[in-house]
Amino acid sequence: MKLTRQEILKLSVSLMHLGLLIDLVGAALFFLAGQLMRRWEVVGAVEAESLRMLGYTLLAVSALEIVMVFVLRRRWINSRSNQLRAIRDRQVLGRQLRLMFAMLYLVALTPALYGFLYYILGGSEGMFVMMLVATLIGYMVIRVRPDDIENAIGDFDFKDPG
Repeated sequence: MKLTRQEILKLSVSLMHLGLLIDLVGAALFFLAGQLMRRWEVVGAVEAESLRMLGYTLLAVSALEIVMVFVLRRRWINSRSNQLRAIRDRQVLGRQLRLMFAMLYLVALTPALYGFLYYILGGSEGMFVMMLVATLIGYMVIRVRPDDIENAIGDFDFKDPG
């Protein structure tokens, strides 16, 4: 029995909520922690050319990671995906998709981590915010749409629940 449109929408929404929880809340927590550390003067602002270069390097690495998660997403969520082809149970499919997307969302969160580390080393708040924006761009690139799931698994037959 094939998945209904409602089951696909429910799965898609749960994956988007998972991504928002990981990426948006994670980025906000990194930003809050960085602001608190600066306020409590755990770290201080330092202007150094090498630190600015480190920030640009981390931003470039973040961009490469976003491209990598986009490629992984395209590879995992398609009708020829080996990870999805073997699954014939609806619950297992949901768990597998949540696990795959949780990994992608965690990789998309790494620019926020890089920004946090850069910021506590004494970098500028502007570069930190740019890396937080890179995290949100990563979320937007990864987020799953119902049509993507339907195209990937729409013709698969699953066991009846029960």
